[in-house]
Parts: sequence; structure tokens; C-alpha cells
Amino acid sequence: MCGIGGFIHLDPERPANPGVLENLQAALAHRGPDDAGMWHQGPAGLAHRRLSILDPTPAGHQPMQSADGRFVVSFNGELYNFRELRAELAALGAKFLTQCDTEVLLEAHRRWGDRAVQRFNGMFAYALYDTERRRLLLVRDRLGIKPLFYTRHNGTFAFASELNALRRAGFIPGELNPAALDAFFAYLYIPAPDTAFKDVFKLLPGEQLVVEDGVVSRERYWRLEYAVDPGWRLETAAEAWRALLEDAVRLQQVSDVPLGAFLSGGLDSSAVVGMLARQSARPIKTFSIGFDDAHADELRYARIAAARFATDHTECMLRPEMADLAARFSAHFGEPFADSSALPTWLVSQVARQSVTVALSGDGGDELFAGYSWAHRNLQVAQYRRVPYALRRLAQAGLDCLPESPRFNKLRRFHADSFLSPQESFRRRLTCLAPDVRAGLYTPEFQAAVNAGPLDRYAEHYARAAGLGEADRMLYVDTSMYLPDDILTKVDRMSMAHGLEVRVPLLDHRAVEFAATVPFALKCAAGVSKRLAKHALRGLLPPELLAQRKQGFAVPIQRWFREALCGHFREAVLGAQARCVSHLKRDSLEVLLTRHVSGREDLGHALWSVLIFEHWLRNLETDRPLRV
Repeated sequence: MCGIGGFIHLDPERPANPGVLENLQAALAHRGPDDAGMWHQGPAGLAHRRLSILDPTPAGHQPMQSADGRFVVSFNGELYNFRELRAELAALGAKFLTQCDTEVLLEAHRRWGDRAVQRFNGMFAYALYDTERRRLLLVRDRLGIKPLFYTRHNGTFAFASELNALRRAGFIPGELNPAALDAFFAYLYIPAPDTAFKDVFKLLPGEQLVVEDGVVSRERYWRLEYAVDPGWRLETAAEAWRALLEDAVRLQQVSDVPLGAFLSGGLDSSAVVGMLARQSARPIKTFSIGFDDAHADELRYARIAAARFATDHTECMLRPEMADLAARFSAHFGEPFADSSALPTWLVSQVARQSVTVALSGDGGDELFAGYSWAHRNLQVAQYRRVPYALRRLAQAGLDCLPESPRFNKLRRFHADSFLSPQESFRRRLTCLAPDVRAGLYTPEFQAAVNAGPLDRYAEHYARAAGLGEADRMLYVDTSMYLPDDILTKVDRMSMAHGLEVRVPLLDHRAVEFAATVPFALKCAAGVSKRLAKHALRGLLPPELLAQRKQGFAVPIQRWFREALCGHFREAVLGAQARCVSHLKRDSLEVLLTRHVSGREDLGHALWSVLIFEHWLRNLETDRPLRV
């Protein structure tokens, strides 16, 4: 796992400036604390920071050149099947000087060209430069596990693993993208390909980009396709999925450094740990997060799994005052990002890094097998929508008489959803701040800027799933938007902030493609989520874990903003030094906080988004581009 960056001038006669590469490299140091390298020739340059996982000797130094000197690569990620590919390439005459997957990637491209990526099983983002053609190729893995940002500025095309690297190297002037910021307040993250800055983009999952002869072109080499096979039965599908998961865990154990696993106690992380334990001769190191209060015992199920698989288990406690870290850890995203579970992910990564360099996680199972509560609620709304329209209108009068409270507000929203289309009902369940609430928060100037260039990435994803049933359309949106732009973004930034590599076996592309063939009724039926996964894991996991509700590293954000975080919000967001009031109305923010503290509404996630936005604006002021 590493950090990569680089650029190519669109004028081939303009030489690369090594000082810019140094700035890119310096900004990515946390992603690769073990080694650093640069390469430049003519108009192009590549920078690299290395976290040594495979062949940690100097032989794995990057950027790495192919044996014939034609290709140069800066590679972030892992090819889990590199040994199989190495044997195949060796049989075709390739000679290898290292034991690392980077050299295999180079030789694969020498042999198979751009099609080589189709042979890779892994997580990756890499830049490959062809010195003969002066051609730059950027590639991102199928599911978007590893990030890659790019921009075109002053006649130069530049890219990096993180937005901050592009900013510090001087490639982002700083002009904000109001429509993308509006999407942030809607979803708590900014969907790809947009970023918080104008003319700066994320490479999409399964996408490759080419810069040649001054022309930039992009294409998808992989896209998730749902081809439901009605022939699957619960028993046969469960057997197939378990075999895929077992093989993915086997492949993703490849490492020359210590390896462990995150363990929330949920179905998915417990399954990964269980598979690891079955395949390992020594106890697996596992890491869990709890909360330092008496309201809940979040560690109960993690302890059950740790005991079942006899792991070397470490627990760490998250306290409300740790939210003060928001200013620090939010800087690693480079743009506003307000999934509050980033905080425990930061902490568990910090603790895990003291013992291991690689950790496996259970992310991805909810998207594959309908584990999220919003999927269930949307199905319930679809059933309620069958009640005659007139009766639902009559029910409205009774709901209007109920007092304001989080419980009754949730009931009112459920009822209101029945009058929306399935597309808009599901959108509302993915939305934190509704359009009318956002409009009430924005200053007139900011609202006008948002209206000038509206974006609707949700509608684009939903439209691509046309032809699928409504349930599968929900899973498609979750997998193509929420998963890469929220879940995987969170895991990458928070783990790499500590120089920890996190792998996600459930997102082996073979498992994802398999899940897309399974009928929805085998994933979720009669209120039972992850039906297929639970059936597959009988005998591996204890009954308590199979019967539990979804766990995860969930932060009690609603309670925190009524207690420890209330004063912090007032000082940072409503105080005299607040920056966000140039975009958001102070009086509306005060109302938001008052309604939450009074208990009339649960607005903790909305308040967290505003707090993160404030910290991000302050970071922009202090984190200036480095001079060349």
C-alpha cells in the first residue's frame, strides 16, 4: 500500500520540474512511511511513497521500470493473484528480479497492454508511463477500493492518491464547487467523479484514463452488471458464496509483514475472522472499538467472535471528547466528509498499526446482501403504498396531531414516503439533510451558486440500473455510489493516515459478480437480511452472531450532540471565528442545534456535517500549497 502522484505536461517540450514531484511526495508521506522515490523524463514525472508489504527489500523501490526500460509505474495497492500471474508470465519468457507484485504488473502490461488489468485480482490505483509513446495510463480497481484524483491545470495533467497532495503541489487553485458541497450536505460525502473543487475529479471505480498527444480520454474497463439467475437456490448459492469468500480470504493473506483483522462483532467481520482462523496456524490478531459510557455494550458480539476463534484480541474505547480529533482526521479527506464512523475507524486503525501492518475488514457485505436498514424500510414503504390513497390521506390528519419527537417524526417520514416514487423514497433514506432543510441553511449567495450548476449523481446511478427490480436497483446504487464514495473512502483515508493497509475480502470482484446473479429473495426475505450469508455461515459462526442485528463501528452521535459535543459546536460553528457562516446562515444553524438538544428531532448527523465543514474550511486556510 502506498501513495502515488505525478503529472504530464500537455506540451511535450516542457520539461518536468522535480520540485513539484518532491511536494507531491511530501504530502503523501503518511501513506508510505517506508520508502520514497521519484522519476522524471521529458514532460512527465512520477512520485511514490511506499508502505512495504511484499518484498520489503530495496528491490521493491518505486517508481519501478520494466526490464526493457520502456514502462515506468507508480503503484498503490496489491495484486492478490500476482504469484499465479508471475508463473504464467515466466512460462511465456518473462524474467523477474524481485518478489513483489509491482514487477508482475509491469510485465503483465508489457505482454497484454491495457487489457492486463482484466487479469488482476486486487485493489489498486496506478500510473503507468510509456516512455516511447509519451503516454500516461491511470487505472483504478473495479470497486474503487483505492483512490485516485486528477486535474488539468495550466497546461499540465496531474494526479495523486489524495486531494491534499494536488493542493500542496499547486495544482488546485482553490475554487470551490458549490454543487458538490450541496451533495455533501445531502449525503455526508461527495459522490464521484466530483470533488469539493472545480475542475478536480475522482477517477471512477473500474475506470482507466489515458493522456496521449495532449488528449485526455477515459473509459470503463469494468462495470457492475446485474444478471439475476432464477436457478439459484438457497443451499447452492450459499455453498458457492462461502467457497468464494474462503478463497478471497486465502488470497488476501499474502503478506511479508504482520497481518490482523478488524472485528466489530457483526456478521461480515466475524466471517472474515472465522475464515482467517481456519486457515492460520497461529492466533489472529483482532481489533475492536467500544464506547466509554454505560448506554450500550457494543463489544459484546466482538468478544463472542474473539472467543470462538481464539484470537489475540485488542479492544479500544472511544470517548465523546475524542470528537475533538475531528479537525485532525478530517484533514486527511481533502474535502468535507461526515460519516461519523470515520472517528472509530481512525482509532481502530491507530491501535491496530501498533501490532500489524495489514488488516482485513468485513466491509461490503451489506451492499451485496441487503444488510442496511434503509433497504428494509424502503420495502416496507412499498407495501404500505398499496394501502388506498384516500386511507393514507386520512391517516395524515392523525399523524399531524402527534407531538414532535424523533419517534413520531420517523413515523411521519415513513408515511410521507408512500406518496413518493420508489426512486425518491430511496433517495430520501440515503439523504441526511433534505432539500428544503439545505435551502433554509444556505446563504442566498451560496444557494444561487448551487443552483447555477446542479448535480444529481444519485439519479445517474439509479438510471443505469433501469430494467432491474426496485430492490436490486437499491443494491446497485449502494454498491456503485455509497460503497466507494463513503465506506471505502473512509476506510482508505483513516487507515492510511496511520500507514495501515486494510483489505476487503468480501469485495473480491468474483464475489461481487456472483452476488449480482443471486435473486433478491435469497438475500432478504420476510424481514431477514443477509439471508444467504447467514445460511452459508452456519457452523462457522455461533448462533448469537447469526441472530444479531447489524453492528459496525457506529458512533452514538445523537447523544453526543446533546451532551459533550454541544459546547464544542457552539464554540466552533456559532462562535465569532466561524468560517462556515460565509456559506450557511448562523440563525438557521442555531435553530438546528436547539431542535436537536431539546429532543424534538435527531439531528446529530446534520450537526456533525456542519462541524466537519467548519473544520475543513479552516484547514483550507492553514494548509497552503508548498513552494517549488
